[in-house]
This record gives sequence, structure tokens and C-alpha cells, in this order.
Amino acid sequence: MAEEKTLINELFLQFIYDVPDLKDKKNEKRLSQGYFTLTTEKISIVPEVNNKVVEDEKKTLPFNDITDVDRKVELWKKVVGATTIIPIHHKANGKETVTLLSTTHENAKKIKNYLSVLLTNGKEVDYVCPFSEGGKIHLDKKPVNGNIYLKKTDLVLTAEWLGKKQQETINLAQIDDYEISLKNGDPSSVTIKYQKNGILISTLINADPRSVSLLDTYIKLVSNVRKGEDDDVELNEQQIMLLQMMYTSDIDAAMATEMLGINIEELQKMVNELVTIDILRVTGDEEYELTEKGTKQIVEYMKKNVGG
Repeated sequence: MAEEKTLINELFLQFIYDVPDLKDKKNEKRLSQGYFTLTTEKISIVPEVNNKVVEDEKKTLPFNDITDVDRKVELWKKVVGATTIIPIHHKANGKETVTLLSTTHENAKKIKNYLSVLLTNGKEVDYVCPFSEGGKIHLDKKPVNGNIYLKKTDLVLTAEWLGKKQQETINLAQIDDYEISLKNGDPSSVTIKYQKNGILISTLINADPRSVSLLDTYIKLVSNVRKGEDDDVELNEQQIMLLQMMYTSDIDAAMATEMLGINIEELQKMVNELVTIDILRVTGDEEYELTEKGTKQIVEYMKKNVGG
């Protein structure tokens, strides 16, 4: 048995363990501070109360108890611009519940990446490759039983057929599209479309719902395909002011810092956060512009608040 390894050690964040009602505004007051640790076998969170670590109230989530990670949920508030909330669905006291982690976007990506890989690698799947080729679906092709592995941007499918090992490697950073079919309690599937030798092909993967949901999370992290990410984020007053200025006129860093009353380091931090949540994008050396998502959000804000 492989030795347990620590991957993230005592990351300071906010959390709510065992959330009874995700839409309850009282959750804001239930957010606690604590230290998050992720190993190759489990998650553990130790609360901090009055600047003291409370080991007696440590929460531990073995991987066997985790049923999903980052499944979309409706919360009592929108995601705050500088942070990401990760829902961890798991079993506790014989029932399924949710624990929420609130941390920076970069830390959230790291957590979701590790969990997707750890909870997926080695899982048994049935797959058809190619499922379609040049627009033609191979209806007569039978699924192959094998295993799935995630490594950096690669999704690797392995199997053995008549004593011969088979392997299909899909570079998720280069895929054209993918589709998810999730069915509670039933086998679910993901279909990935990509180019191979100049031909558009697809691979169909059938697996349990948790594995397919985790694949969805992982593909969003490492590919350029964006699905279901058009939700508005909650922006603070300075971020809104910056976006309004960028939308209505051409501005430089000196103008922005003067108008916002901040220094250049604070401006750069704000811009980096807006890039991370796809409100701004980099267009050149220290040049930025509004994305379609950013433009839509600031236009909607101005309509509601400025009467535009």
C-alpha cells in the first residue's frame, strides 16, 4: 500500500462544515477560519478560534466519503470577486451533506485539481475510441473496459484486449469540445471531441456519476473549453469603478490609480483577480481589456444603477 503523502499542508482559509441549507443567509455568520490539509487519502480541517488552533474540533473527510467536488450549487450569495467557494459533497453521520471551502482563486484551482486527479485516477470505465470520426458515429463499435488516469493536461485510457495493452491519450488542452451526461445512480458519460491526424474524432467514456462530474471539473481547469461559467460574480466598489472607466474610455495605469486612490501594486493585484475570474483578459504587455463576460456584467450594472 502506498505511503500517505501530504499535498497541501495547513492552508489558511474559511469553511463551513455540514451546511444544512445552502441558501440560508445565516451561513455568512457560520463561516469559520481554519487550516486545510490535503493528503493522498483525505481532507482535514482544523478550526481556529480566538487565534488558537482547536484540534479537538478537527474535521476529517476520507476520500471514500466524498461524493462530489465543485458540483454547481445555489448559495445564499454570489461568489465574492476575490475568492472562490468550493462545495465538497460528502457523507456525514449516515447522510449526504456539503462542506464549503472559501479561498483564493489560485488555491481553489489547486485544490480542485488535486481532488479531481486523486479521486479519478485508476477508476474503471468503459470507453469507445473513436466513437465518431469525421462526423460519422460508429454505432457498431463495442465499449472497451479499462481504466482512466489524469496527468497534467493528458487524459489517459488504458485497457487490455486479447493479451495486448491498449492506450489512448487525449491532450485536454487541445480539445475542441466536450459533452457531459450525468444521471444520478446510473452510469454517466462524457464525450470528448478533438483532432487526430487532421480529422475530428470523439471518444465516449462511460463511468459512475462521481467520476464523470470530476472529469467535468478537471476539463474546465485544463482545457480552453468554457461551459456553464457565465454566472455573475460579486464585485467590490473599486473593481466596478475600474470596469466602468475601461468600458467608457481608454485609460492608463496612472489615471486608474489616481481615480481609484490606490497604488500601482494594488491596481495590479485588482487586475490579476479580474483576469482570474474572466472579467478582464491580457491583450499585450501590461495591456488589458474587458472580456465578453466582463462587458456583459458592467453593462447590466450600469443599466440597473446608472440608468444607462
